[in-house]
Amino acid sequence: MGQGERSAREPPSCWETASHNLSQSKMFMLFTESQQAARNILLLMGRTFFSGVQIIPDLKLRLYPLLIGPTGVGKSQIVKTAANRLGAYYLRICRGDWNVVGSRAGRPTTYQVLDYVATYPRVLLHIDELDKFTDLQSGDWSAAISGNLWSMLDGVHPVAEYLRDVTFTDKPAPTGEELEARIKNLWIVGSGTWQSVYKNSRAGSSIGFGRNSNDEKVGMEAIIASNLISSELLNRFNNDVVFLEYPSLAETRRLLDGSGITKLAKQLGARVEPESIDWTRGGMRSLETVATRLALAYHRRNPASLAKLETPQAAQPAVQHP
Repeated sequence: MGQGERSAREPPSCWETASHNLSQSKMFMLFTESQQAARNILLLMGRTFFSGVQIIPDLKLRLYPLLIGPTGVGKSQIVKTAANRLGAYYLRICRGDWNVVGSRAGRPTTYQVLDYVATYPRVLLHIDELDKFTDLQSGDWSAAISGNLWSMLDGVHPVAEYLRDVTFTDKPAPTGEELEARIKNLWIVGSGTWQSVYKNSRAGSSIGFGRNSNDEKVGMEAIIASNLISSELLNRFNNDVVFLEYPSLAETRRLLDGSGITKLAKQLGARVEPESIDWTRGGMRSLETVATRLALAYHRRNPASLAKLETPQAAQPAVQHP
């Protein structure tokens, strides 16, 4: 199949993709109050977007949410959960994955997005690490990527060029009008860290991740006032930016109890205190690290728990893929 051809079964190689029937672990469903609020906002905006209901006919609703929060706070998991609940195909792309028209690195990102728009009834495009899109050195490549991004967020897609250059091998090609109609079911959610915002005190006072307070509104006002997030970007998303924080001590205790960590630690004669979880060193991964240590300690003490995985048969050779 040539570069201009595609199949609905062929995902972009560097993207994270998932159908809406995501398998979810118990940990995946544990949300802090901040995460629950963010999930609820996304679900409300997503349902409004996909419904197509226009309450005020003459005004365009701003339904592209923007999530801001530290690494590991659960931004991607929240967006995946929204895609699952809304029955939308999930696509996640970061700045390093972006290809512009004419690039030798691969097909243009704008074309790849249209691949999925042409295939699935609903698509949630998660543009992650937006801070890396806008915190770039000037140059032709960066300018081209930014131009692609702004056009996509403005609802401008290269439909004519895409249909001219792409050959559909598994179904009839859509018409321009059909593809434009399907684009109306492409919902974009943005997220980023903007870590420098939280280390900057130009807004009047220094703010930082990991603070267990209820100053969410003040924090967001400081973020906007810092001018470290470009107005070009903010103006293309809903102004009510969704702000995520690390769990408070009380929320950490609930996460430890709800995940089974507290119970397992007790069985091993140990204790895990909320104060011992350092969210700033990896976010939710810090909790996974504790869970891993406890699981290994359990299996070390109870080797019979892994006995069923052992077999006297000789190991089979690994499958060789062409």
